[in-house]
Amino acid sequence: MESKNQKEDLTERRKTQIAEAAVKVFVKKGYEGSTTKEIAKKARVSEGTIFRYFKTKKDILLYVINLLTERVIAELNREIEDCTDPKEALKMILRLHYRLIIKNYDMFKVVIYEIQFHKDLQENFYKKIVKSMLHMTEKTFREYKDDINVEPRAGAEALLGIFFGIMLVRNAIKQADEYDEQEVVANTLDILFNGIFKDKH
Repeated sequence: MESKNQKEDLTERRKTQIAEAAVKVFVKKGYEGSTTKEIAKKARVSEGTIFRYFKTKKDILLYVINLLTERVIAELNREIEDCTDPKEALKMILRLHYRLIIKNYDMFKVVIYEIQFHKDLQENFYKKIVKSMLHMTEKTFREYKDDINVEPRAGAEALLGIFFGIMLVRNAIKQADEYDEQEVVANTLDILFNGIFKDKH
């Protein structure tokens, strides 16, 4: 007989299996153009199994955000926990953002597109992912607030804004897996700390 923990583990594995299959279908056909029947086929389960774990197709999309949250925030916390130098911590944050976006690129692509049309999805994404990333980055800025000219919150918003802006622009030009991690991180930090124009004085 299965224990409660075993049942919960099985449930999460099955939900993850369905969500990851759904992302592949959403990427190909779009959220509105996809059906639970197609998702079931991709996940290699029955359509009835999908409705055992998710009430609606929207619930699958919301679960995708939960998956992203777990993968992004857990790894960020784990990696920067022992980092004592603030600037190195910022580099680490950007490197991890980069790697996690590339690793979960299809999920991010689907979510970023769909939040334009679903207010509840947008709020969920902001609350669970964006807010957590901002909090973590702001906390790092606060560690050397005496050395910066802006509020830590503004610095965190600028850093992530520049970083995600570069990622979005480059994505419009070429595939995500063609990015150069070191270049993206270096450019972001260079713009943030040194600006764009050369100092002629």
